[in-house]
Amino acid sequence: MARWVVVVQFGNAEYYKVEEVTRFEATPEQARATLYEVACTHRPRAGLRQQRREVFRMEGGDAYYVHIGGMVSTHRVFYRLAELAWSTDAAPAYRQ
Repeated sequence: MARWVVVVQFGNAEYYKVEEVTRFEATPEQARATLYEVACTHRPRAGLRQQRREVFRMEGGDAYYVHIGGMVSTHRVFYRLAELAWSTDAAPAYRQ
């Protein structure tokens, strides 16, 4: 099985941030399913009081644009799936 990571990208004109949401081992189909689940449920900011969420699949299915309407603010984030291509670490920790 391949090793995968889901990252979330967000920010505004003053800062830009990329964070890992999860790492795991899976088939490509399972990895895309995990990405979709994360895009539909993950909260990019602690304390976010979500009122509305729209999830848009990007071409290819390895990324989602998510528009989250909160009680006070709006968040626009990208969730992306990446497959490990190479590593010096022999056995990193992944969930299965």
